[in-house]
Amino acid sequence: MKRFALYTLLSSAAFLTSCGKQLEQVPSSSRAEDQSIETVSDLKLAVNGVYAALNNQFGYSGETALYADAKGGDIKAISTGNNQTLTLHTFRTDKNSSISDGAYQVFSTVSGRVNNILKYAPSIAETAPQADKARAKDYIGQLYALRGLAHLELARLYCYIPSSGVNVDAKYSGIPIINQVFPRSHQFQRSTLRETYDFIISDLTKALETLSKEKIANSGNLNYWATAGLLSRAYLYNGDWQNAYKYASEVISSSGYKLYTPEEYLTVWSKTGTSESLFEVLTTDKDNAGLNSIGSYTNPSGYAEFGTSETFLSWLRANRADDIRTQSITERANADGGNKGYYTIKYPGQAGASSPTGVNNFKVIRLSELYLIAAEALLKGATASDGKTALDYYNALRSQRFTSYTAATSVTLEDILSERRIELFCEGHRLFDLVRNKKNITSEYIPIGNELNYLDAQLLIDLPEREKNISKDLVLRAAK
Repeated sequence: MKRFALYTLLSSAAFLTSCGKQLEQVPSSSRAEDQSIETVSDLKLAVNGVYAALNNQFGYSGETALYADAKGGDIKAISTGNNQTLTLHTFRTDKNSSISDGAYQVFSTVSGRVNNILKYAPSIAETAPQADKARAKDYIGQLYALRGLAHLELARLYCYIPSSGVNVDAKYSGIPIINQVFPRSHQFQRSTLRETYDFIISDLTKALETLSKEKIANSGNLNYWATAGLLSRAYLYNGDWQNAYKYASEVISSSGYKLYTPEEYLTVWSKTGTSESLFEVLTTDKDNAGLNSIGSYTNPSGYAEFGTSETFLSWLRANRADDIRTQSITERANADGGNKGYYTIKYPGQAGASSPTGVNNFKVIRLSELYLIAAEALLKGATASDGKTALDYYNALRSQRFTSYTAATSVTLEDILSERRIELFCEGHRLFDLVRNKKNITSEYIPIGNELNYLDAQLLIDLPEREKNISKDLVLRAAK
């Protein structure tokens, strides 16, 4: 069987120069760059190497995970002395910002690694022993799902959202699509938003063809259900309510995943592979983002730059006194009494970790999000063949968030957005939820009037300046 390097430099290596120490490190569960792939087991290790890129300061273990919260108005930096993420809070995410360079490297690297492996993976699946063929095809499905996810994340960060009313066919409105191994001389350019989302949806849909429907014990790999959930999210952002509902309802009704109960809700965050977790990025004491992590940013003993804003606290106290989720935000301080403020308890450290601050698995997608997508899609015009309504999904989720719940008799878009606001707090959604629903952003970090229009360019990240040094005509700021 043909041998080849697993992590050869991308043929478009100039596009992904100097990915940083974290991206160069390969966990022991992956294969190193100078090793080769010959079997389905080797393919598994290669796929693990793609997942490893997500566990990064600028990936899902750090700033990308919390980016939408930082800009969404519900976060306050309790400590400002370390200045690790303040450019996010203050909307300074231009072409020279660390998040511009870092996040683009992470998710471009994911796509680049996928493209390298996909050159050879089909032949491995074809020649694999019969007993291994389904497993090999599942790994190929994971590769397509990972590439689709990477492009969806880049689109959320570096582009406007289609459902916000922008021109999806505007030139340069999308991201550069990384769908193959390119020659070194290739000049990258932004696609249109339509092309971007068509590609995302195509990759995620293709992934479903071969992905296993078996629940992953630790939720650390993308299976059919996690990918269907991400596809539902992509359709929601793209304004396709019927397909957003289709995939959300399929996951809810057929996957076997279950909502957390009120008794479970406050206890699940240190656990791996819980009943709602469709996909999470695995961290260990050896492989994590350290102090530049979601655990440190939301911890008074860490960098303490993601506490709750006074506006959010007031809203909680006025509207959510009997909601179990209100108890997931607690007042804390460090050992010296410093950095006192209110923080989420969602990143306490994984059970058994010796360095809990850095070891937190970010849940990329949870079942509760699918209930809220289903409700929103139905409210906006989708239809359910079984007669279910937005109110049904809204009440189903809320019944698991109150110890004593009286069902609502009506539901509005504001109700659903309020549920997303509290349910998905510090899970990377608030800014995007406001923008795609054409709602302005209010934040104490906005100097004039504390408000930005939902289409203000400050709500985006520019592509990094270094990419223009390679692709001289690359447009760094998305068009609309």
